[in-house]
Amino acid sequence: MAPAPVIRSARNPAVAHIRSLQRGSARRRAGRTVVEGPKLVAEALRAGVVDSVLCLADATPAAAAVADEAVAQGIPVRRCTEGVFGAVADTETPQGVLAVIAAPDPPALPGPALLLVLDGVQDPGNVGAMVRSAAAAGATGVICTPGTADSYSPKAMRAGAGGQFRVPIRRAADPADLESLGADVDLYAASADADLTYQEVDWTGICGLIVGAESAGVSPAWRAASRGAVRVPMRRGVESLNAAAAAAVILFEAARQRAANAPKKDLSARAD
Repeated sequence: MAPAPVIRSARNPAVAHIRSLQRGSARRRAGRTVVEGPKLVAEALRAGVVDSVLCLADATPAAAAVADEAVAQGIPVRRCTEGVFGAVADTETPQGVLAVIAAPDPPALPGPALLLVLDGVQDPGNVGAMVRSAAAAGATGVICTPGTADSYSPKAMRAGAGGQFRVPIRRAADPADLESLGADVDLYAASADADLTYQEVDWTGICGLIVGAESAGVSPAWRAASRGAVRVPMRRGVESLNAAAAAAVILFEAARQRAANAPKKDLSARAD
């Protein structure tokens, strides 16, 4: 079978569809988003959520290998010129391959063991970075409140580096929505002016961290639902950490405590 012709116009319907997904309203209607770059497209292929792939006709070996894997999976792969790819890419230095994917439909949260609540975090880069940290630290779920940036926007997906495929993400209108999880959750709100430091909290139980927008902080409703506020101690003269950095520090303290509290394997008895 002859290869499909190279797309040379940004008016091509497939290209126009990809461009439309840069808008949040279009993503919500279609239930689709876009990921860019060989690593993210490969992650999406492993997750089984790829609808189609757009690749440069003279792609780099890394981009071409990802496109070939999509072909092997029976996924439509379209080739295009550099000008067309630049018209749809969301990055300043495009890597030559992108994919339209179905926004992951996460399973029910597997018990509220360690939750990250994003309360009105408006920057998609911060949202993606925090999803990435949550996945890396072993969080069992991420909760996004109204006003939080779309965790599946192209920018958030890039910042998440595949984290969106590894940790369930759900939305909650208010703290009462957490009651559907069937267990009480000890929530702590991140705040630069808190008296309690994050090392003083017991993170080994059913618990969660709430992170608010950098300007407004955690909202009154979620603050009221928490057991208290926690801060990351800093050197004198430093006002605060970036929200994503603070979340990462606290989440990895939770991961450290939980690992230290986990049952140890008995290595004394070995087969001769």
